[in-house]
Amino acid sequence: MASRETDRMGRFNGVSGRFETSQTSLVQKLAQPVQELLDDVLLATMGLAPHGEPVPNESAKRRRRAIAIAAVAIVAVAAAGFVYLRSGTTFRTGTSVTPTPPTGPDPVTYSFVTPTLGWAVLNVTNPPSSPAQFEVFNTSDGSQDWRLQFTGHGSIPGFAQLTVHLFDSSNGFIALGLPSIGQQLYATSDRGNTWTQVQLPSPPCVVVTFVDARQGWALVEDPTEPTSGQLFDLYATSDGGSTWQRLPNPPRDAYYMAIRAPGEAWMGSLGAGPPHLYTSADAGQSWQRHDLPPPPGRSWDSAGHGTTIQLLPGYGVVATTGISTTAPNVGEPVLFTSFDRGSSWRYVLPPPGDVAYQDASHWWAIKDTALFKSGDAGQTWRQITNTLPRWQFVPHVLDSKHAWAELSVVGGFGLGLTDDGGLHWRPGNVPQVT
Repeated sequence: MASRETDRMGRFNGVSGRFETSQTSLVQKLAQPVQELLDDVLLATMGLAPHGEPVPNESAKRRRRAIAIAAVAIVAVAAAGFVYLRSGTTFRTGTSVTPTPPTGPDPVTYSFVTPTLGWAVLNVTNPPSSPAQFEVFNTSDGSQDWRLQFTGHGSIPGFAQLTVHLFDSSNGFIALGLPSIGQQLYATSDRGNTWTQVQLPSPPCVVVTFVDARQGWALVEDPTEPTSGQLFDLYATSDGGSTWQRLPNPPRDAYYMAIRAPGEAWMGSLGAGPPHLYTSADAGQSWQRHDLPPPPGRSWDSAGHGTTIQLLPGYGVVATTGISTTAPNVGEPVLFTSFDRGSSWRYVLPPPGDVAYQDASHWWAIKDTALFKSGDAGQTWRQITNTLPRWQFVPHVLDSKHAWAELSVVGGFGLGLTDDGGLHWRPGNVPQVT
């Protein structure tokens, strides 16, 4: 459920925040309001408010975790900052025409389960309120119309992670990852027409994932972390979240979680030593460590690494780590794939743009106005077109023809849609604050 996780696991599919470590920073290309938002996030990880003053009541524990998680975020998504093109490439050329999409000033995150059926969570920033308000909308006609379904409150404004899973004709969940306070979970038994909030274990839950309408897992912050070193505790439910049972502690440095089935659970890591991941074949009762090999001709340093895991659609995973996550020497990201549950790993050259996964082998990547595709899990890429609209895309692929993308454009945030394999994109309507 996490491959958008990955994410979309988030859609992680758990990590938000978009940075480049290449010479040309993506941040520098964004409109000024987005630049200011990213600056504020970076300052917050250092214990500073937007104007440099200390953040009030920010505990040392949370600052340490924020810095570490920010480092993992850089490692996890900085691969999109490298552009390369293999020989033998063919692509379409021409003049790029950029329509102006409908936009809104408030951050919006989307999750489509079919080309027409989708949800959106909008964080209300204008007018500002405390606590911050969010609104969840539904569309059944591909964004022509949005219907408000429910509202709630977080702690601060910002982008929220949104994952929607419908398991059958009736049952499903919405997981909202809210800035600062963690996950909120909502369940439906009428295919998303109405939603009921599900109580999660406390303290703050950072990941919640279900494999069907009844079996789920929740990863929560361990309140003893400053003294015990245990980052997270793990809980499971077999009744759709009505009750939760504490499982044995995962490894102390285990970070993030992605579960495809009770027999295939994954966790990344955040700590010293070579980059590594963990797998569980018994629904989280026990975990096996898997060290990642260094890239060809390279070796791992001893400064510490953050490693994230992303489920590919159907089978297989992508692991992302870096040469180092010790500030200020955060290294370039390194990607590997595994299709045998971690027994072996294959190095993947840096993708040519922001990546989305059609299936385990077919990947898309967008960089500026160029669309690339891979048919061998990122080993080689072919440029398809260089005439995309000049939007900042965060793509998500539904099938070989259909995809959607969150957009950052001058004036706000938008939605892009395609039904011809990404050759042409049209702007979708965006929900508006009610």
